[in-house]
This record gives sequence, C-alpha cells and structure tokens, in this order.
Amino acid sequence: MRRTRGRGIEDLLLVLVAVAAAAVAVLGVLEAAPPELGLWLATASALALALTATFVVLLGGVARRTVDETLDGEWDTARALLSALPDGLLVVAGGRIRSVNRGLCDQLGFDRDALLGTEAPFPFWPPEHRHELDAWHAELDARGEHVGELTFRHWNGGRLRVLVAGRVVSVDDGQPRYLVTVRDVSESHRRERRLADLSVRDPETGLFDRHEFEARLGAAVRRATASGTGLAVVLAELGVRGRTGEGVFRRPEALIAVERLARAGRAGDELARTRDGELAWILPETDGDGAVEAIARLRAELAPLGGLSLTAGVCDLATAGDGLSLYALADRALERARRQGVGTTARYDLPARELVA
Repeated sequence: MRRTRGRGIEDLLLVLVAVAAAAVAVLGVLEAAPPELGLWLATASALALALTATFVVLLGGVARRTVDETLDGEWDTARALLSALPDGLLVVAGGRIRSVNRGLCDQLGFDRDALLGTEAPFPFWPPEHRHELDAWHAELDARGEHVGELTFRHWNGGRLRVLVAGRVVSVDDGQPRYLVTVRDVSESHRRERRLADLSVRDPETGLFDRHEFEARLGAAVRRATASGTGLAVVLAELGVRGRTGEGVFRRPEALIAVERLARAGRAGDELARTRDGELAWILPETDGDGAVEAIARLRAELAPLGGLSLTAGVCDLATAGDGLSLYALADRALERARRQGVGTTARYDLPARELVA
C-alpha cells in the first residue's frame, strides 16, 4: 500500500515536469523569431525535457509493473510455502499475534481469525501452565532465541505437548517482533512417559517396584513433615490358598487380588510390590489406627474371592520419626504378624503392642 502510494506521487511529479516543460516549449515557439537563436535553443531544451519526462513515466511504469508482478508472485509463493509447512508458525509484534499459518491452526484447532490480533494470554495458553509460558518468554527475551517443550491448550479444551522455537527477528519502535514455530510432540511425549512408567513397574503385577516405592516414600515423608500431617506404611504378605512367598504373584488368583486392592485404595495412596509375595502401601494423612482400619477394608475386598489372606504389619511416621525407620519398623511389625498367624495385623508402637485381627 505505501509502496504504491509513493510510486503514484513520483509519477505525478514526473508528469508535472513534463507538462511544465511542454508549456515552456510551446511558449518558446510562439514567442521565438529567427534572429533569436538563444530562445530557440531554450525551446528545444524544454521540448527535450518534456519528451524525456514522458518517456521516463512510460518506461518507469512498465518497469514498476514488472517488479510488482515479480514481488507479488514471490510473496504468493512464500505464503504458499509457509502455509504448507507441517509446523505451526506465528508472528508476534507489539504484544499481539500478527500472522499465523495453516499448520498452527490445524494443530491447535483454532480458526485464523480467532488468533489474529489477540494479546497475551493467548487463547491456546492453559492457565495452569502460565508460569512455564512466562518463564519461556523471559528466556526468549533475554537470549534472543529459545527452544523448549511447553503445554498448549487445544480449541476443544484438551492439552497437547509442543516443541516451541522462538527468535527475536526485529525491534520496531522499541517493541520486539517474534517469529515462533510450534511442533506437536504429544505422541512422543506420551510414549516417553509410558516407557518411564514401565521402567518403575513390577513386570508381574504392574505395581510400582521396590526402588520406586522407596523414592515415593521419601517424597511422602517430606510432604508429611512439611505439612505436619500423618503418614503410615503397611507391609502385607499375600497368601493364596495357604501359599506365600516366591511364585505367589504368578497365580491368577493373586493377580485378581492385586487388581482389586489397587482399585480399593484412596486417591493419593501408593501401592507397590516390594518382595516375593509382599505388598506395601503408603497411606498419606493416616496414623497407625487409620492404617489398621485400612487393612480391614482391604481384607473385606478380598473376602468374596475366597482362599486369599493378608498378613500385615503397620507403622506410622509419628512413631518412626523418619522414612527409613518407618519402612524398617513396618517390616518388623510384619514379622510379628507372621508369628501371630496368617491373616493377622501387628502394629509397631512405643511401647510395642500387638493387634490381632
């Protein structure tokens, strides 16, 4: 638009020059006499100037039209290429989205008109990840370019994991202009999470393994200590028709029992396999009495199956004092329960006491 307006002004000036020169030439011819050679020369010069200006206008118009057609063709090609990119692309200037390509709209599900002109927070920013997005933009402003994984919001409300690369391409009137590319990596992210989850799972039961149990117990102890809430650990030996220990979890009855026990827990409870035939629970916001009651509920879940037993040892954080002691004292209580008999519960306390259930 500005380029066309500027060229129109230039053409108008050249036309005015040509008209003025032609007027001078006409006046010179009308006033000229054969003896006045200087006036004839001035008239000829004015006429030459008028013809030259006219020629420049005509030739310049043709050249400009050729350049405009070439530039427009290149711009159309560039826009077609940007639209065909599989990655999303957006340009942000003055705090607003100025341009988006089709790839971004396809990934996020938003129409182009719903994104253009919007200010931060943009429609695809999930509010629960705002701190991550602000940190990413701060890094981009500090370094001039930045690449990282973020979580965006789809038009339908879903969340997707994206790889975002940004660069500051110019600064206009003190306002930076950003070029940002977006690639959906949700599938690979889910695959990585599944692999990470499998790496901490017991292959026979699908429960957390001993190593992951210890890591989660440490985290639970830190949370309970910081918040001043209770925490208890239950270690239980699963028996199938009188059989315990090695090989128990390869029996189909045991796997059905594990599935029931996993469903019976509260939100936030953690269930793991710690040894052959042994299960462990992390029970947040629970004291020793609550853990004993939890074991009774779990036994009730298994009762309809028949032939299954849970022999359990219980200890809470208030008694143990720290995470390592918590697990060790729950294990000591389990040994006491084994001596008491199959299907009993022993709670470690100070002074030690036994509960038979």
